[in-house]
Amino acid sequence: MQYFPSQWQAFQQETSLVGKLSALAEQLQQLCPNVHRFSVAIHDEKTDLLSTYFSTSESDDSINRYQIKLGDVYSLQQICQARTPRVINDLSCFEEQETYHSQTLLKQGWNSSYTVPMRYSDSFLGFLFFNSKEKNAFMGEQFAQLELLAQLITMLVYDEQNQARTLKAAVQSALALSCGRDAETGQHLERMGYYSRIVAHNIADQHGRDDQFVEQVFQFAPVHDLGKIAIPDYILLKPGKLEADEYKEMQTHTVKGAEMLSDILSHHGLSEGKSSETLRNIVLSHHEMLDGSGYPYGLKGEEIPLEARIVAVADIFDALTSPRPYKDAWSNDQALETLHKMAADNKLCLECVQALELKIEEVEVIQAIYKESLI
Repeated sequence: MQYFPSQWQAFQQETSLVGKLSALAEQLQQLCPNVHRFSVAIHDEKTDLLSTYFSTSESDDSINRYQIKLGDVYSLQQICQARTPRVINDLSCFEEQETYHSQTLLKQGWNSSYTVPMRYSDSFLGFLFFNSKEKNAFMGEQFAQLELLAQLITMLVYDEQNQARTLKAAVQSALALSCGRDAETGQHLERMGYYSRIVAHNIADQHGRDDQFVEQVFQFAPVHDLGKIAIPDYILLKPGKLEADEYKEMQTHTVKGAEMLSDILSHHGLSEGKSSETLRNIVLSHHEMLDGSGYPYGLKGEEIPLEARIVAVADIFDALTSPRPYKDAWSNDQALETLHKMAADNKLCLECVQALELKIEEVEVIQAIYKESLI
């Protein structure tokens, strides 16, 4: 690929995925001036959801915070199965299609597209979309440039996803040491991760957060209780109500978790970056309450990181709707009623509760996939 020195230098200097992809967008403009943007959607194999992840264009010219099942998009299924790109040099052929994605592309004025299935190490990651405001933009010699650029973008997205998985796995490897000690099951952790994603996905726009924030919350929510490793069994496993001093000791799991996390991240060379900050906020602050009655620091309102407010709602909802040796599972309606009461009492974020309630059908799908029962 031909590189222009200034853009290539900018690319090398960037440390974040967004920075690197933005530098590549500038390189794209130099190499293929009639290709006006690229965007990325990532695929979750377990739920078959295809989710927007990154776009180089402004919000008015892009599709953000959008999810759809890959199984519901026949054309993308075909591209995925064939493992070959697709070129459409006149998007007016979509005029008869009523899908949100097709109609949005037309309304935004895009006239041609080049869709690439993203695969790396035999893993399917999602799709890379190149778009142009011009018809017949994807013809001729620039294909060689786009193919190489697509490979580089795929590698960057894979590395970012892999780092997130490594970060999560590093924490989970430590968390596994407490397996069998706590009543929280692996199914619980999976469910509340997906619930956290549902909430984050639906409120991200209002808080100026991007699709990558949503993905980080999803990845890191399940390791929120890392610090419980450091809680003695006689407290962690106590079947009855904790005494005052025992409860005080239990509360230390947030700070202890943050301390353990710092050691784990440092050991793996992952201490810097937005991902690590998001993970730390979740581990440290998921028991803070809006009125300041939570712990460990009694933070109030927006002092509590958004990701921690999201995880708090997801965690409590799943705890209420899950069966345990000491209680039956509550219905979703009962749990939501309790969450609304806690929000009215200024404990939980009402916006997060409403976002979860709004997508209760998605919640039910997750409950069906990750169903558990007591033996």
